[in-house]
Amino acid sequence: MVGSMLEIYYVCNDTKNIIIGIEMRITGGKARGILLTVPIGVEYLRPATDFLREAVFSSLGIRTRKAFVLDLFAGVGSYGLEALSRGADACVFVENNHLAVDAMENNIKDVKKSTARNFTTKVFCHDVFTWAKTCDVKFDIIFIDPPYNMVENRGQELLAIFAQFLKPSEESRIVIEVPGSHKINIPNDIIEIRRLGRTGHSRQPNALIYGKK
Repeated sequence: MVGSMLEIYYVCNDTKNIIIGIEMRITGGKARGILLTVPIGVEYLRPATDFLREAVFSSLGIRTRKAFVLDLFAGVGSYGLEALSRGADACVFVENNHLAVDAMENNIKDVKKSTARNFTTKVFCHDVFTWAKTCDVKFDIIFIDPPYNMVENRGQELLAIFAQFLKPSEESRIVIEVPGSHKINIPNDIIEIRRLGRTGHSRQPNALIYGKK
């Protein structure tokens, strides 16, 4: 159960020292330019590109301000931290790899220090499907950034499961990363609003943005 928010909360005890690999930056807001670190040696970890994140948040616009955000398959937290930098009040991160979670902890501290804002975060080191069975709250914005083989094979299921955690508002949004021009058969209760990214290459990251009907 999500319950009351803590600033940083871990349900992952299997932690090790991280090895810093790829670097990304926050692209907007009070923490703009802050580096986010990514551990090497995590095969499935596919950091969201700065270009795509910037396009996503330009599309979301003022919806990010004061938002309650959920970042699924969060990796090192790039989507959720970008939202917090741009004015979101709180974010729940769900990621099952302890190396990524360790990097996320460092990134949360760096972004919080840079923004000097009293936002709240909660981090679960869990499989997202297991976590979903315990969640009893709803969110303004949900980011889903699964491995590409999962989104290709279970994209409709992902949307159906996690759309239930979206607040019933015309302004609520789900953002899911997909490879290239991949399309998802969407559930009946949501609509596709926009596709962002370059579709010329089969594996080039795209972002699909959905809203409630």
